Amino acid sequence: MAVQFVLSYPFRMDLENNRFATVNSTTDTYKAEQVQGFLRTEKGERTMFPTFGIEDPVFNFFDAGEFLDAFNEYYTNIKIDEIDIVETSGKVTDVMVSFL
Repeated sequence: MAVQFVLSYPFRMDLENNRFATVNSTTDTYKAEQVQGFLRTEKGERTMFPTFGIEDPVFNFFDAGEFLDAFNEYYTNIKIDEIDIVETSGKVTDVMVSFL
């Protein structure tokens, strides 16, 4: 796979180099940013990609199976290893995703 630099997510400036921050698309940092972006996007939010994201990005309800199915439609190069759902007082407070 050829090295490709893409805009970092969340979008930010690289003040040391006076340019937009980028990340190497072959690194774990890139993969983590893609998982994070997918989890933070509500389905239908992106007009050009209406099925991108999850139904409830604030985790009032989180369905790991739905996440995996939707994520795998967009990312064939990122393999999800494990999903841990953290609950506090019966509510989902965090979703931890491990990838390969």
